[in-house]
Amino acid sequence: MHTRFLIVDDSALVRRSLRTVLQANPEWEICGEASDGITAVKIFKELQPNIVILDFQLPGINGIEAARRMSEIAPSVPIVLFTQHASADLEKHAKEVGIRSVVSKTNAFPMVGMIEALIGPGDSESSGKDSGKSGKSGKS
Repeated sequence: MHTRFLIVDDSALVRRSLRTVLQANPEWEICGEASDGITAVKIFKELQPNIVILDFQLPGINGIEAARRMSEIAPSVPIVLFTQHASADLEKHAKEVGIRSVVSKTNAFPMVGMIEALIGPGDSESSGKDSGKSGKSGKS
């Protein structure tokens, strides 16, 4: 089973670039994309990704609020805030709502290694996250 990503950014170029980088790993797949915070939370509920990459500045609700709502739904799913507004203050607020890591868009090179650390060693099947997630979406 592949590690499934939800990409959330209002820029189609950023989403496309992230998709290209992530799909270089054959064990990773993009299960969905969203360009605003409200849609992101809806898709998160429906698709149950293993990890979320989320921009801070989004139409509707911002990335911090979207992450808070996602963390209420599935607190074990890692959320990475991928933003051009990275700062110590933003990182503090991000951690308070359950975001595991903040990555600056101006220094994205370490992101793949950081994602690998978040999903754990070994293949994605044995990562131990929500072992009952066999594609069923009975949770709301």
